[in-house]
Amino acid sequence: MSAHLGKQFPDRNAVDRMNAQFPAGTFFADNRRAHSLVELAIAVAVVAVLAGIGWGVFQDRFTTYRMLDVARMLQSDLATLRSLAIDTNREARVHFVEADTAMDPDDAQHGAWELQMGNRSSGSTEWDTLPIDVGGVVDSSEGERSLEPDGRNEARFVSLATWGTLEDDAIRFTPRGWLGNGAGDYVDGEIVLKIVNKRALGKGATEEVTLRVARSGLVRMETSPR
Repeated sequence: MSAHLGKQFPDRNAVDRMNAQFPAGTFFADNRRAHSLVELAIAVAVVAVLAGIGWGVFQDRFTTYRMLDVARMLQSDLATLRSLAIDTNREARVHFVEADTAMDPDDAQHGAWELQMGNRSSGSTEWDTLPIDVGGVVDSSEGERSLEPDGRNEARFVSLATWGTLEDDAIRFTPRGWLGNGAGDYVDGEIVLKIVNKRALGKGATEEVTLRVARSGLVRMETSPR
């Protein structure tokens, strides 16, 4: 058994003789060292390229997730205001404040809206940004949304598209849960809102989420393929 292993591996004396024959600084030793450095450099370069590709894919996916999160947040906000209108017998609305009018891929993301309660069941003259003010204390800590840089809900490369014609720039719910917007606010019986992935837009692709709000107050969400 030991004789067989001896044929497979050189003994210590053989190794010593090889080191003595090719000491450090000789052509053979330097050549081996050079090959090792080249191989290491190639390996590092390959890892760097793969890491770069992986990081780009990760950024694309992460922006998609942010876009979906923003769309779900707006959908939830609309559902919340609808429920509040029914529960409080007062008008409620999502008031849109800021949109990305240029949709320039090189520009920062834009989009902001407010969740508000009216002071009447119809024809409200005052709007209170949530939470509902109590005892004359003004508080808007729960009802403000902002996708802007450094905004409360900052979402890099994700924007709210312009919403077209909306009376008072708002989607208004009646105490019955129906929309109280005028007829001119609808397109084919719906109010359409879009959340856009600007990172995809910069690469010549279209990736967006469409929210379709029916007259009944129900919201349907559609995601476009990339």
